[in-house]
Amino acid sequence: MISPKHKYIAEIPARIGSNRVKKKSIRMLDGKPMIQYAIEACKNASKVKEVFVNTDSDLIGKVAIVNEVGYYKRLEHLASDTSKQDEFNYDFLMNMDCEAVIMVNPVSPLIEGSDIDNAITYFEEMELDSLISAKQERLHVFFQGNPLNFCTDSLLPATQDIAPVDICTWNICIWRKETFIRSYEKDGYAAFSGKVGLWSVDPIKAIKISYEDDFRMAEEIIKSREGRASEYKPSYYEEVL
Repeated sequence: MISPKHKYIAEIPARIGSNRVKKKSIRMLDGKPMIQYAIEACKNASKVKEVFVNTDSDLIGKVAIVNEVGYYKRLEHLASDTSKQDEFNYDFLMNMDCEAVIMVNPVSPLIEGSDIDNAITYFEEMELDSLISAKQERLHVFFQGNPLNFCTDSLLPATQDIAPVDICTWNICIWRKETFIRSYEKDGYAAFSGKVGLWSVDPIKAIKISYEDDFRMAEEIIKSREGRASEYKPSYYEEVL
């Protein structure tokens, strides 16, 4: 059997269209296009050997080229807001020579290269076929009117005493190529193919840019992370009496 060219390649999917924030992938965030943060994170991940931006837009593709990563031109029928992740990932994987693909979401600008490396390590240690990033929340959760992680016919448990729920964040995902393609061709879907694992991501880094306020919050976090935020000192009520 011929070994793939690379064990891991990274894919950053981005459409020029956006339902909530106009052209958010190329919206400037603290001086650079938002998608550039995902590109830099992938380039800084030691286990990633090649990076591609998967997009329908030549303008977004130009950002990829300027940052010296690959530009994979997405087919038009896979670029609408009704096209599914499984569909464009299948198309991408069918044209890539790799063992697994790491999808990094361009609307998650707080993700760093070390997070990608940590996700890969977990993927390998757990011998997974699919890895999905998720954040844990200890909250009282209902689904369709029914409690999920606590009982309503007893004393209300403290949040620290209830089982956490895992919320898929899709900041970083990893799929084994062979398993994904086999599942998609058999079933028509593959996001949770083979052995699946949820990888816990830092809740702050899990922030995704969906609304205008998200841009402002992410920008302040980036400035703080780089030591450029306004000086902040906590104060308490009794101190101002």
